Amino acid sequence: MSELSLNRRSMIKLAASAGAISGAFASTGRIALADDSAVTPLSGTVTIHKLGPITLHSYTAPEASAMVNTHIVETANALHVIDAQFLQGFASEARGYADSLGKPIAGMYLSHSHPDHLLGAAQFSDVDFVTSAAVRADVDKNQGMYQRRKEQLGDTTELYLPTGSLEVGVGDWDGVEVLISEVNDAEAAVTLTFAFPEAGLVIAQDLLYANAHAFPLGNAENWIAALQSIAATDGLKVVGAGHGLPASPGAIDDAIGYLSFQQATLADSADAKTAIAALSKAYPNYGGRDLLSFVNFRY
Repeated sequence: MSELSLNRRSMIKLAASAGAISGAFASTGRIALADDSAVTPLSGTVTIHKLGPITLHSYTAPEASAMVNTHIVETANALHVIDAQFLQGFASEARGYADSLGKPIAGMYLSHSHPDHLLGAAQFSDVDFVTSAAVRADVDKNQGMYQRRKEQLGDTTELYLPTGSLEVGVGDWDGVEVLISEVNDAEAAVTLTFAFPEAGLVIAQDLLYANAHAFPLGNAENWIAALQSIAATDGLKVVGAGHGLPASPGAIDDAIGYLSFQQATLADSADAKTAIAALSKAYPNYGGRDLLSFVNFRY
């Protein structure tokens, strides 16, 4: 086992003994390195990629929360968190893992307005939370829906929303260049992507569903074009997905194929039940099965 694995294990054990994270966090699920060697268990899965000047820690919730991701970009002196989970339990676990890394959280960033990436932000309420003005405007439109969803979940935490102060374009995260871009009218009304040229990394969030059923209510034409643009990124090594484990660039082709099949299936099916059955049959091993329920809104 690598030195990195042992250090991470030690950090988590120390955090658990100090009360910073729960005993359950330290003894259920798993952490894995990019070489798939198992380290410390979790309810979800943390995958670690060392990529030049950064280390990417991707917390992936289990199937119970559609494998939604919180990505933690670790630079030399700080952590930068992208998206906050859906359910408070998984968000708490992601926060506990971040705290176990022993570096301050410089900020948290919201990629888009969907509640499965936002409602868990209560677990980071002491952290500066930002997004672009366009995403914030979309958040404002959805506040009623967030409250209804929280009531359905029995979630009594106070809603923690981002400011719209994040500038799109080239930024500097602790000496590492990050290119923040907006994609309009694709999976969501507005989606932010985060590219790190020195690392060969693009965090695409919900533009990429990796081995998972994709949200069926987006604009597939624009969505596919956005994926094609990401695939053309020079030196691309890893793509951070919104749902499913971080993946190699080849996962983009798989996602495009899925979206094309999904749209053809929705067009050719007489009703939602038929469409869901066809998607399930064609992709029997894909996660995010609960996302198929949104097919009902297409009929």
